[in-house]
Parts: sequence; C-alpha cells; structure tokens
Amino acid sequence: MAVAAKQHKNKNKINVFLNTNFNILDTNFNILVVLAVIIFLAAAYFLIIKPKFELTLVAIKDDISQQEQLYQRQRQKLIDLQAAAAMYHKISDSDIYKIKEVLPDNYAKEKLFGELEDIITQQGLLITGINLEKIDEVDSEAEPLAAKDEQRLAIPNSEHVGVIMAIINLASIDYASLKNLLSLFESNLRLIDIDAINFDQEEKTAEITLYTYYFK
Repeated sequence: MAVAAKQHKNKNKINVFLNTNFNILDTNFNILVVLAVIIFLAAAYFLIIKPKFELTLVAIKDDISQQEQLYQRQRQKLIDLQAAAAMYHKISDSDIYKIKEVLPDNYAKEKLFGELEDIITQQGLLITGINLEKIDEVDSEAEPLAAKDEQRLAIPNSEHVGVIMAIINLASIDYASLKNLLSLFESNLRLIDIDAINFDQEEKTAEITLYTYYFK
C-alpha cells in the first residue's frame, strides 16, 4: 500500500513536470511564431514594399517635374506670343513698308528688273543685259548653288525664303563708277548679296552676279 502511494506520488510529479514544460514550450513556440511573422513582414517591407514604394514615389515626382516643365514652356510661349502681338501692333505702316522692301512677300520679276535698272541708270551707266533667275529654276547639274545658299542665307526658317540670282552686264564703266554702284547696291533697302564681280578695265565692261531674296 505504501509502495502504491509512492508510485502515485511520483506519477503526479512527472505529470506536473511535463505540464509545466509543455506550457513553457507552448509559450515559447507562440513567441517564436510571432517573431517569425514579424521578421517576415519586416523583410517583405524592406525587400519588396519599400523599394517599390520608393520607385513609385520617384516616378510620381519625375512626372510632376515634367508636367511643371511643360507648363512653364507653354506659359513662356504664350508670353512670347503676347509680346510679339503687342510689338506687331506698335509697328507703323511705314515700317511695315520698309520691311516688305527689304524682303518682299512675293517674287515680281518686272519690279525687281525695274529697281535694278533705276539704280544703274541713275549713275549714268550703260546696261547691256540683266538676267534674273530663281535659284530653284537653275539647272541642278550646273555649279552646286545649294552649298553657297546655306552660307549666304544663314537665317532662321530659310526654307521659307526664296533666292533670286541676278547677272548684270554693264558697258562704259570705270573703277570709280563700279565702286559707287556697289555701294548703292549695299545701301539699298532690298536685301542684296554681291556674289561675284568681273571687271575688264581695258574694255570698260563689268559683270556683276548678285542675290536677292523674297518670302515664298
């Protein structure tokens, strides 16, 4: 009877020991699970969520910056257009006429011929010939004028500007008269570029090649 009581007592001690340790293990296991979940979530945040968030934030900032730049460019264009319109309304009719004389808005062959003839005859010079041609009408297999044109006409939107080549032949002309004539060409309202001069002092003849321009 005493032996049975002792065995029962030992069994109770074992049960208490096991229950205590199982409770400790269960508590520790729950703590480990919580720690594992925290570590997993932290790793997911730093390795996946945070980089994607930062990339998205950078993309949003870049897009906002681009939109702001576009807005500023469009705003500046509007300001420039308003300024140009204001300046245009301030230009007098006489100034507009002068501008059209410098660069006419069309090609009038007869008018140009008459202008050149007036300039020359006012100097008492004898004209033996005036030949006018648009550059795009010149034979493309002849001397390449396109390269010259680019050097001669280095202005914005030059594709909208037409070029006229004039070859003027003169007789009974001396060096002083030729020099005065060239000065008149240069001071003329119309935009004129002298390209070549062939002067024969003995024969008193000259050939002048020049270019003038017009809006297409």
